[in-house]
Amino acid sequence: MAHFTPVAPHRTIAELKTAIKRSCDEGQKTRLRAIMYAQSGSSRNDIAGMLSVSDHSITNWVHAYNEGGINALATNKGGRPKGSTVWKDDIFTDLAKAIDKGGYWSIPTMQKWLTLHHSVNIPEQTVWYRMDQLNYSYKSARPHPVQGSKERQDAFKKRGLLRSWSR
Repeated sequence: MAHFTPVAPHRTIAELKTAIKRSCDEGQKTRLRAIMYAQSGSSRNDIAGMLSVSDHSITNWVHAYNEGGINALATNKGGRPKGSTVWKDDIFTDLAKAIDKGGYWSIPTMQKWLTLHHSVNIPEQTVWYRMDQLNYSYKSARPHPVQGSKERQDAFKKRGLLRSWSR
């Protein structure tokens, strides 16, 4: 039979029951129940059966609880971690001014410009999002054909893009 790490006595069973009642996080409640059952002497296999999870999950939860207590069993909601870089608005305003001067501006081109002029390495998704907020869109590397007009579509095929189309 495998040896399992015992549960650290961070909280009593009564305190764990109270934590379960107070928690709004259903995943954390399940993990706290597992800790409570393990602390009361139930085997990992029995707990896994009661909670319909794997015994490996129980072992992971016990390790997490032993290292970080109740808070270590909270569900990770994802999102941007605290302390992530918040980019200053003026960087993107400067980029918008450069774009207004004309030329081909893809997201990688925008990233290179930001690195050259502001010494920052901003992720592609962030550049796209922030420029979208300023009502700018990037130009794709390939033009799209005009819909609905056979004449314009033929011109597109011959020249690669339509320079003289008007709405």
